[in-house]
Amino acid sequence: MENTKNMPSEQKRLTYTTNRTSFFDITEPNAPIHKCEMKGFYIMIVLLVGYYILISCYIKFMSEGSFFEQTFFENMVRDGKLVVLIWPCVFLYSWIAFFHQRLILAGLPHSGSWIIQHSSQSLMFLVTSYLVLTRDWGFTQTIFITFLCFTHFMKMHSYTQINRDLREEWLKNPKDSAYPKNITFYDYLMYMVRPVLVYQTSYPSIPKFRISYFLKKCALLSVQIITLYICISDHILPIINERSPLFISWMKLAIPCLVTYWLVFFITFEQILNLFAELSLFGDREFYQDWWNSNTFADFSRKWNRPVHQFLYKHVYLEAKERWGLTEKNAAYFTYFFSSLCHEMVVALVCKTIRPYLLGLMMFQIPLVLIAKVGGKEFGLYLFWTGIITGPPLLCTLYSISSFY
Repeated sequence: MENTKNMPSEQKRLTYTTNRTSFFDITEPNAPIHKCEMKGFYIMIVLLVGYYILISCYIKFMSEGSFFEQTFFENMVRDGKLVVLIWPCVFLYSWIAFFHQRLILAGLPHSGSWIIQHSSQSLMFLVTSYLVLTRDWGFTQTIFITFLCFTHFMKMHSYTQINRDLREEWLKNPKDSAYPKNITFYDYLMYMVRPVLVYQTSYPSIPKFRISYFLKKCALLSVQIITLYICISDHILPIINERSPLFISWMKLAIPCLVTYWLVFFITFEQILNLFAELSLFGDREFYQDWWNSNTFADFSRKWNRPVHQFLYKHVYLEAKERWGLTEKNAAYFTYFFSSLCHEMVVALVCKTIRPYLLGLMMFQIPLVLIAKVGGKEFGLYLFWTGIITGPPLLCTLYSISSFY
């Protein structure tokens, strides 16, 4: 482990420190997948996805006269102009965090700063909830807008909190501090474009934008989105609309939900985040670790979604431990409970009803972590994958039943 004793405090705070590639990035020559003995199986899966699209489209066209299921697409694009417009509006709204810092430099008192921070961040969730609950949106629009809200909230919050820490250090020792020179228009713009949720005054970077890499990523993203669309429209929605008994629906949804789980993972962490990283020349692209080898759900929480984990660790766990005085164990429990509530809020907005099934299953993971530790690593791996295979279809079935009844 690196010795941080003699490092400046700003250096100790850094989350992103070196250039790294994501594991499954087949378009990056230095990615770990190219050095893995299982590369052939991965290439086989990529080709199978291509065959799956062609075969599904052919069968659909021969039987129904169209390549894709139309109703789901119509639901996806409903109110599309407003949904697309919300993205730049949320981006512009997030600049409140930047001007907030400029006001602090101009002498804004602490009470005024506190009001601006919490009112501006709370308003995002209120407006998002209002739009979702009053518009005739499907789950795709709701998920998109809700994730926009959470992403920009975390970016705004991190920018405010990190600059608070930098300011406290600067007031004690103005020498060798990046603050307040970092409070610039360009610095905030680049921070908002980078696929990060924790603010730093500098980030690892690549030397230049690679157009061929970017286009390959766009192609992979398109293929995976089409595959996800077919999987949901042909293999998940028909089962949900059947309204079969819970156990029957759960069994039928097990494989489609697992495939959807993997596709969402690749689309989000392998394609979209790498596209934003390339646009912003961001170098540290370890957006996930080997979560598929997790021995416990605690390992999974750390490895599955690195950007969110880094935010929770920096701004919830460390905040609770160092500023609120919680013990390490209580800070960890509080962080996990906070994360669970955020997940439950997303699902509640998607379903437009409060049914804490997801919260209950996430709380159930806590004793499973203890059981996995007692049973050993191999047992823990089996237990983890049992949860991944059975959990999502169970949740999908429970929430669909709640929506119908």
